Amino acid sequence: MKRIVICILLFLIASTSKAQKFQVVASHNKDSVVWYIKNLNKDSIKLGAATLDFFYQTQNLMIWPYWYFGGNRYYQRVGKFCGEKYCWKYKTEIGMGLDAWVKSGDSFPIISGDNYAAQDFDTLMMANFELYWSDTSGISHKTIVTPPGSTCAYESLFLSAGDLPDKGIKKGSNAYFQMHEGSKNYLFGNNIAIAILFDNYTLKPYWVSSVFPQNPAGQMWKDFGYPIDSQVFYQIRMSNTLNKKTGTLDSIIDGMNTGDYIALVSYNTYNFDAENFRSVFAKIGVNVNSLNGGICFTILGRKDLPVGKAQVKIAANALAGASLKIPIIKQQPSNECLNYASCFEKYVFKLNPYVNKPHLNVNKNRVSPLKIWPNPSSDGVWNMLIPQDAAQLEVYDIAGKKIHAQLIPTAARGIALNASDFEFENQHGIYLVRVLNAQGQLLSAGKVIK
Repeated sequence: MKRIVICILLFLIASTSKAQKFQVVASHNKDSVVWYIKNLNKDSIKLGAATLDFFYQTQNLMIWPYWYFGGNRYYQRVGKFCGEKYCWKYKTEIGMGLDAWVKSGDSFPIISGDNYAAQDFDTLMMANFELYWSDTSGISHKTIVTPPGSTCAYESLFLSAGDLPDKGIKKGSNAYFQMHEGSKNYLFGNNIAIAILFDNYTLKPYWVSSVFPQNPAGQMWKDFGYPIDSQVFYQIRMSNTLNKKTGTLDSIIDGMNTGDYIALVSYNTYNFDAENFRSVFAKIGVNVNSLNGGICFTILGRKDLPVGKAQVKIAANALAGASLKIPIIKQQPSNECLNYASCFEKYVFKLNPYVNKPHLNVNKNRVSPLKIWPNPSSDGVWNMLIPQDAAQLEVYDIAGKKIHAQLIPTAARGIALNASDFEFENQHGIYLVRVLNAQGQLLSAGKVIK
């Protein structure tokens, strides 16, 4: 019997290893945390890129790629993001380049989070981690990396609306593949939307029997991915030239199963009477009032989701567009549309204020974020708006070592920072900038990227 149990355990471990070829490993040290990728494949692999989402509470939290490569992109959203147990104020999405070979069984540091507050604690979680890598044969792969032992299953979608040609519904991130290629020549004008439906249990796309896709690209019956099926299942006209609702969206949503997802993106601009769509949008959790004032929209909704719980972004400028990065989570409760799968709540870290900072004369007021531009700066020159009473500026490298300090002229409201003044001026990287008053109190902080 004991032998049978051991065999079963070995089978389960082998099955898990086969499905989960990478593991998140974290090193937590009071005020900071570093995340590593552990290679569980039998061969060496080459890391190529990663997209990650981070959730936290204050603007003092800094997230740093452990190795900086050109092309890393940073996004920050301000709002309330809630999961199964936790609610967060901030969400940062990072697309980062990687370039490293990792042997089987080895770990490689990819990113860290540091609390640069003078006195406030912060709470930080990494979630929705997608890794792009290649094997020894040079074949590229994409893997969703989840916490150890997790059965978490999700797919990330990047919905982007507007008039630019790369807008659409994509997998993974804004840098991946848009899914409306081939649909562009089917419908013209305003009030056009593209949509893909996803089954809650399999996360596979499907179309409903009540509305067969009319555009040729949408008729291709394949999995959602590139390159063989760059298409959408539906491209629809929301309303006609008389501003009357066509009813196509109603029929599509009526044919969906409870809890299934719909990713809906305006192809260019919309000017329909939103009130006419109140009832149909309510069926997928959208409060139609959230579309007021917009010219293009992105929506991730679910059939029979409570009104107001759908994920919605609008933009008043079709050239600027509206973007939404969100996971679709397998077997998520039908009354939720979360920003991350609950399995990532295993990796919630409480970070102390940064211990290497001076603790004397701590400013009792909240530290404000520095306004910096351009950032990143290719030539290593940044402009900054600084707070009142600023007297000194300090620059630290990623290890916490002070590499530059300069006095700020009295009553100055702006200042230029030049990387030629740094100790390692020719190195690309990320640096922390701190502004203090004459008493040594921390007034403002931010990061600059070169």
